[in-house]
Amino acid sequence: MGELAVGYGPRGALNGDRVWLSSSFRVQLIKMGIEKAGSVNELGRRMGYRSRVHPGWGVVQIMQGKQAIPLPRLQLLADFLEYPMDDILRYSTLPNRVTPESTKSALTMYGLSGYIPR
Repeated sequence: MGELAVGYGPRGALNGDRVWLSSSFRVQLIKMGIEKAGSVNELGRRMGYRSRVHPGWGVVQIMQGKQAIPLPRLQLLADFLEYPMDDILRYSTLPNRVTPESTKSALTMYGLSGYIPR
């Protein structure tokens, strides 16, 4: 099983094709991506989202903790940021640890309070 949270069952931190990251690190990582890409929509395109209207929608959903990050999209983000995937996966967590309170705190801490869900 190693260091990763693989053994948590069907809703675990790392379950096959999706991973939950701790709120603080998840928001920080996406903020770095937005800054490098120039916009949330461009980051969405870099992560492989292809919506013509709003490719950043999936990024916002992930940033707000509403969905886990698909591993292929996380790999694209890691490559884009030149951030080692192993270092990112150290921040994997259980889904019940991603709470609205922890996400709101992280969004506020990183200056992204405009993305706090209403």
